[in-house]
Amino acid sequence: MSSGQAPRSGREYPKAPIVGVAAVVVRGADVLLVRRGREPLLGAWSLPGGALELGETTAEGVEREVFEETGLRIRPVEIVATLDRIVRDEQQRVRFHYVLVEWLCFIEGDSIELTCGDDAAEARWVPRDEIFSASYDLGDTTLGVIKRALRLAETVAL
Repeated sequence: MSSGQAPRSGREYPKAPIVGVAAVVVRGADVLLVRRGREPLLGAWSLPGGALELGETTAEGVEREVFEETGLRIRPVEIVATLDRIVRDEQQRVRFHYVLVEWLCFIEGDSIELTCGDDAAEARWVPRDEIFSASYDLGDTTLGVIKRALRLAETVAL
């Protein structure tokens, strides 16, 4: 490795893209958001999710990640989008590279109480109209996924 390169292990400065999953969990007029408790995007609001584990389907992974971050049991319904999240450092090296599979999900059972865990610093049910306000700073890509999921949620049977 030449002297200006960062070590290439783990999720930071990976050798290959990491497959991740995220959930647009819809409950009536609300959508579930989490505040990230670690990098990438430390402190930012986002959809719950994380890296897929070996041997896991994307549906299983999104169920596990939502449970780990919020304590909720959810039912993945349909894939909304697949997208790339690439974060570069000051030297334009790839610091993080995720291929994300975004799922529309509904709550399984009656429990809607949120219990933060894993890498979520905070979790909150946010009314749809507030999701698109600047206070959550979700970014155009995430907002587009949420819009698509909300349209899809209106067409699928619970």
